[in-house]
Amino acid sequence: MVQILMVTGTVSDKGRVRQFWWCAILTVATIYALIMVGGIVRASGAGMGCPDWPTCFGQWVPPTHESQLPANYQEIYADRGYADTTFNVRKTWTEYLNRLLGVFTGFTILLTLLFAIPLRGKDPKVVWLSLAGFILVGVQGWLGAQVVATNLKVGMITIHMLLAQVIVGIVIAAVIRVRRENYRLINLESMPRLFYPLMLLAMGAGLLQLLMGTQVREAMDLIARSHEHDNRHLWIDSLPFIFTLHKYYTVPLVALNGWLAYTVLTHSDSVVLRRLCIALMVFILGAIAIGLSMARLHVPIFSQPMHLWLASVIFGTQLAILLIVQHARDTRSQALSDAPDLTFATANK
Repeated sequence: MVQILMVTGTVSDKGRVRQFWWCAILTVATIYALIMVGGIVRASGAGMGCPDWPTCFGQWVPPTHESQLPANYQEIYADRGYADTTFNVRKTWTEYLNRLLGVFTGFTILLTLLFAIPLRGKDPKVVWLSLAGFILVGVQGWLGAQVVATNLKVGMITIHMLLAQVIVGIVIAAVIRVRRENYRLINLESMPRLFYPLMLLAMGAGLLQLLMGTQVREAMDLIARSHEHDNRHLWIDSLPFIFTLHKYYTVPLVALNGWLAYTVLTHSDSVVLRRLCIALMVFILGAIAIGLSMARLHVPIFSQPMHLWLASVIFGTQLAILLIVQHARDTRSQALSDAPDLTFATANK
């Protein structure tokens, strides 16, 4: 009977871990989808498609035609500080769908937290990570309201985007941690000693590249507004020096990440690490291709959100690789420390 209860408990624990893992994966996917849609909103100039928050033109479901608004709606919003407010059905519904996806993300992170609570006895840190993600999603919602209230102030938009990276990073950390026992069999003995510190360096360098990209994006937004989102062929030439630095900084980044991926592929038999490294290089090459298209194709509307999305996924993939390697090292060290001293045991025989 005891053995049956132990087996039942084990299966139950695995089931709870599986439920949490899938819910957290859904949350990660939803956040990345939200980053993509947010990029589309920004690139298309639809950020003020809804000049109020949480409603849109004072309605929970926005209008589909200007005739559904009060005749003096422009005066109303001008008095609220939003001059030249003009209803545009495409921009309004683009921003509205962005908000709906944000609400859905809130529900997925709430479910992630609820599925984490039963795991508090197994690993309290999973619960704390989930709680931190849930709280920050609430902060992100408040920050989204401030973005509208400040009429798309450039610095606020950048903070809004960077906070999304923090949130998705926290959820990825929870996803990796809840299955950290699966990584104890990963053999890292043949990996070069420099791999772990260079992985940290690659993440730091990638984050710096992402921050430079936000500076380029801010400059691009100002240029786009000055051209009323037309004359895209003039935008690249008007960018400041940070764009040139951002562009050529890619070369050492590709070299560093390429070495890391090659090292994993040639020194590790871990399927998950190998797949993540292959995905990392695909994302990096994709980001480079999209970046080149901006200059060659005069900043097509798809390029900016796709470039931002790939940069976000690159950082998340790097984080996943780093955390798996770290857990593999920690679990192996713990296993060695918990193992009996065979020399001492033999001497006592």
